[in-house]
Amino acid sequence: MVRLHLISFIVLFSNLFFNNLDALAATGSGDNTKWVTVTQDEGIEVQERWVTNEKNIKVRERSGKMNLNCSGEDILALISDASRTHLWMSNVESVTVIKTVSASEWYVHTKLNAPWPFGAQDMVSKYQVIRDSNQKVLKVLISPVNNLMPKQKDVERLDTFFAEWELTTTERGKVKVTFTTKSTVPPEYPSWVQDPVVRKVFFANLRNFKSILVKS
Repeated sequence: MVRLHLISFIVLFSNLFFNNLDALAATGSGDNTKWVTVTQDEGIEVQERWVTNEKNIKVRERSGKMNLNCSGEDILALISDASRTHLWMSNVESVTVIKTVSASEWYVHTKLNAPWPFGAQDMVSKYQVIRDSNQKVLKVLISPVNNLMPKQKDVERLDTFFAEWELTTTERGKVKVTFTTKSTVPPEYPSWVQDPVVRKVFFANLRNFKSILVKS
């Protein structure tokens, strides 16, 4: 079964179906390698690293970084606005909030219309907002929760995708944004085939995300 990173949303919110294919094993498992910058343009830096998961399989983590002239609350508002996800994340058919527990916890169903050979895919995700005591760091954790909705026929459920937004307010009033995607499965295609596409989509989604906040 094809598993895809992306945005993740992903992504992420990166293009979630690509991110999921080529991302990291569960947090804390394996031996981390050094981050390598693969793209740096338009104020956005994309880095990757390989790690070994709990099954001794090599998998990848991908991270994008950028500095934005807006507040962390403005960024959080865009992350949490299901009606605007399609404006910055590729191949999104629909995003629906299934349940809202509080302003810090909600559940989302994302349907993706991925290009051939992937086809229809979906995700059921938990969003959790975590703030530090001095209000300078805000995190949004995204993890799979599959018991809220049954799987649909002929739709692949992306149930291994993890992502994290980290928003850090700097001394100059800017916000350093770091978006990281992870998965519990290894890539199913050779790196030389998928890497150019994955990197292009991941970067494009971050650029779209940035452009919305710059214009607002």
